[in-house]
Amino acid sequence: MTTQTTNASNSAILGDYVEALFGGLVPDSDGVSAQLTHSLRTATCQLQTWQIQIGRPCWLRWSLWLERPLNHELTETFSCLLSPDACWPHCINDEARQQVRASGVALAYFNRLEIAHDGPDRQRSGPIFEHWPHTRWGAISAWAWAIQRSVDALLQIGCKPGQLGLIGHSRSGKAALLAAATHPGIALTVAHNSGTAGAASFKVQGAGAESLNALQMAFPHWLGSQACLPEVQQRIQAIDSVVLLQAIFPRQVCIMQALDDAWSNPVGTRMTFDNLQAHYAAHGMARNVHWRERTGGHAMTPQAWQQAAGLVAQLSGD
Repeated sequence: MTTQTTNASNSAILGDYVEALFGGLVPDSDGVSAQLTHSLRTATCQLQTWQIQIGRPCWLRWSLWLERPLNHELTETFSCLLSPDACWPHCINDEARQQVRASGVALAYFNRLEIAHDGPDRQRSGPIFEHWPHTRWGAISAWAWAIQRSVDALLQIGCKPGQLGLIGHSRSGKAALLAAATHPGIALTVAHNSGTAGAASFKVQGAGAESLNALQMAFPHWLGSQACLPEVQQRIQAIDSVVLLQAIFPRQVCIMQALDDAWSNPVGTRMTFDNLQAHYAAHGMARNVHWRERTGGHAMTPQAWQQAAGLVAQLSGD
């Protein structure tokens, strides 16, 4: 079998997985632009607020905050760590910012709920669903699309190609992996306790782990509209999550996992990682896949931010 045939086969399998689990991808045909709306120099960084605009005329906009360490010359390109988790103050907090600043890279973040809501009614809602009201894809695809458009904007603003890292926690970790698998501009992807529909395997379920059916029942708006069907779930489980992570190859991937976060399936996540590591090693790229484990539960820690930012800082030397 030729390399071209193998790549086509892998692409078809990935497409089937994304369609079955997430309902496919959001169209990216509309242009993206970024407008600087505010800039403030503090004692520790240059803080900028950008407005991301989609389409001409603009039909969707959201704020992107960019914190650049003072050692940056603002006329120069920069390395950057991007997070969609501005909706969680316990995730992007002062400790997180301090850890990223100390690494010497910029931190960019936005609130993914400005694009697609995550309400207790478990319905598909938010500006993106108002623009495309009849869709099969769910909120994870919408958040992944917003990550990709934010990446496009950061590259316009001055983030250096090949030095942009992405970090997502939990549900955003699922979106981060989908975004990176389908966008070449993300040089490093960090998925933190991403669990089911993220890095965790569907084939290996540790004690207390969330199943695909449990995820679909609790958060149906995250997934594709047909992910509730038994035959579709069987197809998802047969393909398994490693196909999503392999699509990021040869770019860098870091899986962060709390070993005592049973719901996010650390056993299944480790199996996916081992398969991914073997795939990278077989192609001479073992150094581009990373595993970080700890105890202490589901929430992100300052150590996670430090490790992620450190990996971004290393991109400049690759």
